[in-house]
Amino acid sequence: MHLGRREKVPFPASYNGFTLIRTHGRVYALPPGTQVQRIMTTAGLLDRHPAVLSAATLEGVQRLVDACDARAHVPEVVGRAEGYDLVRHRGTYYAVPQSAGDLDLDVPEDRQHAGVISGNSPDDLERIVRANATGAPVEFAGWLPIFAVSGNCGAHPQFKHTVSPPAGYRFTRSAPIENRAPRPVRGFGAIKAACGALGRTLARAARTAVLAARVPLTFVQPRPGVTVATRVRVFAAFVRMAAMLLWRGCRPGAVFRFLQTRHLQSQLLLGRQELVFLTSMPYTFGQNPWVIEIEDPTTLFYPLVQNGYTASQSLADSPYYPVIKAVLEADHCKAILTHMRSTAELIPALFESEAISKKVIYAPLGVRLPDRWQRHEPRADDEPIDLLFINSWCQVPENFYVRGGLDVLEAFAVLRERYPHVRLTMRTALPTLSEYYHRVLEGGRIRVVNRYLSDAEMADLHATSHVFLLPAARVHIVSLLQAMSYGLPVVGSDGWGMEEYLDHEQNGLVVRGRHGTASWADPEAGMLRENYEVMCTPDPEVVAGIVEAVSRLVEDPALRRRLGRTARATVRDRYNLEGWNRGLQAALDRAGTRGPARLVCLPEAASEPRPERESAPASRVG
Repeated sequence: MHLGRREKVPFPASYNGFTLIRTHGRVYALPPGTQVQRIMTTAGLLDRHPAVLSAATLEGVQRLVDACDARAHVPEVVGRAEGYDLVRHRGTYYAVPQSAGDLDLDVPEDRQHAGVISGNSPDDLERIVRANATGAPVEFAGWLPIFAVSGNCGAHPQFKHTVSPPAGYRFTRSAPIENRAPRPVRGFGAIKAACGALGRTLARAARTAVLAARVPLTFVQPRPGVTVATRVRVFAAFVRMAAMLLWRGCRPGAVFRFLQTRHLQSQLLLGRQELVFLTSMPYTFGQNPWVIEIEDPTTLFYPLVQNGYTASQSLADSPYYPVIKAVLEADHCKAILTHMRSTAELIPALFESEAISKKVIYAPLGVRLPDRWQRHEPRADDEPIDLLFINSWCQVPENFYVRGGLDVLEAFAVLRERYPHVRLTMRTALPTLSEYYHRVLEGGRIRVVNRYLSDAEMADLHATSHVFLLPAARVHIVSLLQAMSYGLPVVGSDGWGMEEYLDHEQNGLVVRGRHGTASWADPEAGMLRENYEVMCTPDPEVVAGIVEAVSRLVEDPALRRRLGRTARATVRDRYNLEGWNRGLQAALDRAGTRGPARLVCLPEAASEPRPERESAPASRVG
């Protein structure tokens, strides 16, 4: 049959009030009221948003829309208490701050950003809200735009503890509905490339001039929610800190660069607060009293000094050293909280300051204990044993190397031949790899999950695995404790900080080869020394250690069971939220001058965590 010209049939823009979109091989229907532009521009949100329907064809998605009750996507307000709306949505109850504005309760990041509280019932939520209302407010500053370009550490799962504050305190978030990450100054790369050394000098001078011009403009630039009083207060703090640093003998160039990296727009958005809780980096002009939580000393210098490149550096010789020292000694810095004992010892050695030493508080981190976990019940010899490797929370492909991804692939190439029933799941974005590693990946029994996983999916991934692999350059505290909480024996490295939480032959197995090469503490210099370059090629000692450790766990189910159960018991007894909140409360108390000059919170001594009693068989995982 001969066909000629045919008119193009336009794809419909909507159907029964739903917005229709055809992309990535699927047809999507977004219900009325959803933020279409936001869902489309946020990576992965289109596929994971529970209100979005999808099918392979237009007809298929139209059938889904016809069968859908649009009212199920609309939150129902069931009460109000202390400035919160009590809302029922998809079978869950939430307390939503009335100041949160247009909020999408289906997006976990939005709920965390706005300080939404979840509960089992309206009465439960009202009790929590009223209890929080009597607590002293502490502004959680992780929402500031500057943190979005600093590894997005303000949204890191490590700081989920802020939804369960210690007694007497409540965390607030004064974030505006819309805020943008700071944009770097661009356009100078071509000058540097074209003009060599002279071009680099000119580019630096031009950049400095542009940044200097930005400061007065930013103070007067209109911005919603930023009052004149806030501008005056922040400007006064800016001048006061600059004068203080110069009076302390800091180099003018270092002072200006430090102040510029605090991001003036973020400071204006923060406004006036009773007390501010900072995450990892001291992004402040000192306009508010503040407490900071850190994992290692290097992040105090970020982005002026960065992790992974400190093996041969001397922080004490850096032009930014006196700047950071003066900022930490200042009265507006109230406490430095860390979950690493090593950091609590390094900071006094690094700064040699009694004032700073008195502000250091150490408390081991704690995580929630999940109800569903891997019990390592007896199984047939040929049943699959699943190994799990997870990249960093932010899924930066290059962090695959830092986590020991190459060593895992090398080890699994051996383990795959030795044990046909062993499988590997890698939840990671992959960097550019050689053909050799692609052949390893294609060799079978390796699953790569390179997409966003919801909390429920991550929980299922942990609970159905049997061994957690973390041969990283250094400790990754949340990944480590979460794996332990799910009853997984961890095959970790001897990188910095790992053995503070991981006891060899007790709750996991430690593989040697990272200490002294990839990371190590230098007590004399007070530094965490790191060299991430060595992670870009596999280490034969580490690879052999992984093979040996995993082989033991595969061949000895009793060892796998004992280590996994002890790991979970260790989290339950030592690394829980109650213990962490005691340390957090000590830091916040000190900010209010109620606490001791210095406090070190240690986990309770326990030679062997008590075994956990079995729960109903219905929740068991194979």
